Amino acid sequence: MSQGRDAGIRISGTERDEAVALLGRHMSTGRLEIEEYEFRCVRAVAARTRGDIEALFTDLPAPHPDLSAAVGPRDRLKHAVGLPNDKGLVATPRSAAVGMFCALMMVLGIPGAILLTVFLGMWWTIVAAVGLTIVAGAAEEAFKARP
Repeated sequence: MSQGRDAGIRISGTERDEAVALLGRHMSTGRLEIEEYEFRCVRAVAARTRGDIEALFTDLPAPHPDLSAAVGPRDRLKHAVGLPNDKGLVATPRSAAVGMFCALMMVLGIPGAILLTVFLGMWWTIVAAVGLTIVAGAAEEAFKARP
């Protein structure tokens, strides 16, 4: 079920049609009597918001309609434009650069250090590569800013 803030998001006719079809499946398995099915179908066709549809399925097991497309605009844009993460922080150019350095250390630095250790006996390069990766990862989080 959706979070409270998405319950008021409007849904499409396709989502209403899916809800009616799934109510039919529940009726065919014996979970709904014909009167209850008809009552819920009328409400599903009249539904305008995500919460209206979800209310029809609260006492029914899966399947439920897929309402994942019916989310608020802020949630939809959150990943596209870098809105705050779960900690309330947003990426900055500096944190993105340090994050790229951390990724390069993981992809190139640590394997390179392993090769240097195996072929040249330079074991200390592994310690340096892992240490730099850890510090860069922590610095990336530290450089993020509050919106």
